[in-house]
Parts: sequence; C-alpha cells; structure tokens
Amino acid sequence: MQKIIELNYKATVDRGLITPKTGIDDFLNKIDEELAEFKHEVLHGTDAMLNEELADIILVFLAMAKHFNIDIEEELKNKIRINLKRANK
Repeated sequence: MQKIIELNYKATVDRGLITPKTGIDDFLNKIDEELAEFKHEVLHGTDAMLNEELADIILVFLAMAKHFNIDIEEELKNKIRINLKRANK
C-alpha cells in the first residue's frame, strides 16, 4: 500500500496539484469534485467509469493522508479492529 501512496502523491505533486501551500480546504474541494463525478457515473455511466471514479476518490484521500503525515495504512488497520469489536457485541 505504501508504494501506491508514494506513487500517487508523487504524480499529483508532479502535476502541480499539490504544493506545500495545499490545505485541507483544497483537498475537501477535490473530494467534492470527485464525489460528484462518481455520482454522475452511478446514474449515467459505465462500470468502467464508475470504477475509475471510485479509484479517484480513494487516491485523493490517500494523497491527503500523505500530505498531512497520517499513516493511513495503520489508521485503516486500527479502524478495522474497532469495527470487528463492534461486530462481536
């Protein structure tokens, strides 16, 4: 997963879409944009485009985590452990 995160972040920085000045609002705006595209594909698109838009959403979140030094892989594992405990109640 770390390789995907690094490659995605580098590609996004290389395209000039992330800079040291990129803030949380920039990421939230991008997430809104990608979510709107995903919703459009749900209603009007093909499976291939739906899959691509879902990947776009996930990649934006991964880039945001990297940008703000969040170990998202560890956070995902922690959240799964929490959810498993909830499921066992």
